[in-house]
Amino acid sequence: MDVAEAVALYAAGWFPMDDPHARELPWYAAEQRAVFPLDARFRGGLRRRLGRDVRACEALELVLDGDYARVLDLCAAPPEDTEGVWITPRLKRLYRALHAAGVAHSFELRTPEGELAAGILGIVLGRAALLESMRKVRPRAGNALLVATLDHLATQDFTLCDIQLPTPHTLRLGAELVPRGEYERRLAAGLGRAR
Repeated sequence: MDVAEAVALYAAGWFPMDDPHARELPWYAAEQRAVFPLDARFRGGLRRRLGRDVRACEALELVLDGDYARVLDLCAAPPEDTEGVWITPRLKRLYRALHAAGVAHSFELRTPEGELAAGILGIVLGRAALLESMRKVRPRAGNALLVATLDHLATQDFTLCDIQLPTPHTLRLGAELVPRGEYERRLAAGLGRAR
């Protein structure tokens, strides 16, 4: 799959989730999409709920694309408490190509010495951020990175922060489930297209 085809699928509201048994990379469009609001009220409430994590990481700095390859490798490694991995070698190749094309990015929390504490892998199209995966290296850094990333997106006038499918953790943090039609409308607005 080439970059142009992948970007077109993302822009139409689809996302990849690999199946090692499939000949081609499968893409999906969920009937309900999970998103994080970017308004100041939501972000302020999230910052208060995660205050302990944010305070524990206040010396860390948000860096964009500091070491995209490292974040990709980190997100592709299977967690210790689960089996399997969802970022397969062909999906890694696609993400590398999307990064080279300026579409895929990493949001990173780093120590003053430059060490990676947590990273998010995402696709950026217009004012829409489609967050694919997050992994932490240090305790509490994952939640602190989420707060910092949402703040960054809001200050850069992003209108959509998509996380694809919900988890119990993201729902506890306030992720909203948006029906497919409404999601596509918000995505089109983020891309600057009337719908």
